[in-house]
Amino acid sequence: MRSVRCYLLTAVVMAASLPLTAPAATPISDAEREAIEARLAALQAEMDALHETLANADAQRPATSFEREMRRERADDEELAESVNQRRQLERASAQNPFAITTHRRNYWFPVSYNTNPNQAAFVDISDSAAPDRGEMKFQFSAKFNLMEDLFGAYGGDLHFAYTQRSWWQAYNTDASSPFRETNYEPEVFLDLENQASLLGWTNINNRLALNHQSNGRSAELSRSWNRLILESTFIKDNWALVLAPHWRIPESSDEDDNPDIHKFLGYGDITLARRLNEDNELSLLLRGNPSDTRLGTQVDYSWPMFGSIRAHVQYYYGYGESLIDYDRRSHRLSLGFSLNPLFPTGSLAR
Repeated sequence: MRSVRCYLLTAVVMAASLPLTAPAATPISDAEREAIEARLAALQAEMDALHETLANADAQRPATSFEREMRRERADDEELAESVNQRRQLERASAQNPFAITTHRRNYWFPVSYNTNPNQAAFVDISDSAAPDRGEMKFQFSAKFNLMEDLFGAYGGDLHFAYTQRSWWQAYNTDASSPFRETNYEPEVFLDLENQASLLGWTNINNRLALNHQSNGRSAELSRSWNRLILESTFIKDNWALVLAPHWRIPESSDEDDNPDIHKFLGYGDITLARRLNEDNELSLLLRGNPSDTRLGTQVDYSWPMFGSIRAHVQYYYGYGESLIDYDRRSHRLSLGFSLNPLFPTGSLAR
């Protein structure tokens, strides 16, 4: 192969050194001109043949590991773009169907949820005749509704209203009449901006600006609430997804603030890293908290298909901020159950 390339280079040099016309001071005959042109044509034909030989040799040569990786990444990028577009079209079709509900965050039900350290002090206000059980049910319902589409024309921009409710239910605590120990209500309005920009191999598929309210609907000492602006960006690379969701708390007056130190425990945003395994299995890690105060909250989720749209789901939470009532209390919880909507592909992976 090296000799072919050397011969090709030699032919190019020779062709370049031959004059197309003789110097003006030295006229040439028609026969000499024809001989030169015939030689140039022969060299051109020989160069074309050598190019074809190289092309055939490259086509037959086994691809290097780098070339195979580049081809695979291009195929993954094309598949990602197509799947993101399909999801958006499905969500738009769902928004126009009055009998359909479009999911927002994950929807799950954990009939088995065990917390090693339940908040007994907060439970006294619910029932003073029994202590909280370590085992309870945990579930989350989350849906969104499209308000306006393509606010910025060709640049997109969809406006949504969303509602998420997360509850912890003492379903097995019959001594206390099986009350709901805690429920967090989270309405929000957000602007979605789809994207396909790439940076260092990661593709930014979605950016979201949300006005978010979260509260537990209780009063007096057990009241918890706050309002935030959240900027959420989702990046995907191969079978990995990364969600960065920094937030800014909207200030409240001191006499209306139920939890003035919540930022010391929940920090200033969430980070979620997710991985798709074996096409359908999904593993994710959420991290939140305030590293400067060494107060962190971590959540690990693993889900896999069971039947239809139902997925088996395992969730483990350790640290602060699992619920509003326990934002300043360390939880250690393992939950087993089911979820409905997978993470991939999506413009919203957190929580």
